[in-house]
Amino acid sequence: MSNEPLLNVKNLKVTFNTPKGEVNAVRGVSFSLGRERLGIVGESGSGKSQTGRAILGLTAANGRITADELKFHDVDLANLTPKQWRKVRGARISMIMQDPKYSLNPVMTIGDQIIEAYREHHKVNAKEARHRAIDMLDAVKIRDPERVFNS
Repeated sequence: MSNEPLLNVKNLKVTFNTPKGEVNAVRGVSFSLGRERLGIVGESGSGKSQTGRAILGLTAANGRITADELKFHDVDLANLTPKQWRKVRGARISMIMQDPKYSLNPVMTIGDQIIEAYREHHKVNAKEARHRAIDMLDAVKIRDPERVFNS
């Protein structure tokens, strides 16, 4: 296993053009992330969600992202085309927003939601998708991945 970070973010800035002028939503965020979990904590409006959206290429059209480095594994996230994003987002990197009622479907198990996204990007049967989903939960150190998968 490599000691290389999975995600490198250096001096990330997100700015929005609004009718009232420029708004700096994210100012100089930097971190490196390996296999550990990262929690981003801050007040409402502090830029947590905009940081995640910028990393995933989901910033609104009136937004501008700049960074000294924005890299996932060997992929330079700052320069992906829409076609390249479709191969990366959801298949290799994704995010669940801070308020799960807007991200997770309360009538589906967590496992079924992971399987649905995985099968969208990989041509595998349901058994293989289930196995991969549990492996993914385990890889990010979710305690008791089978229980979480079924919840």
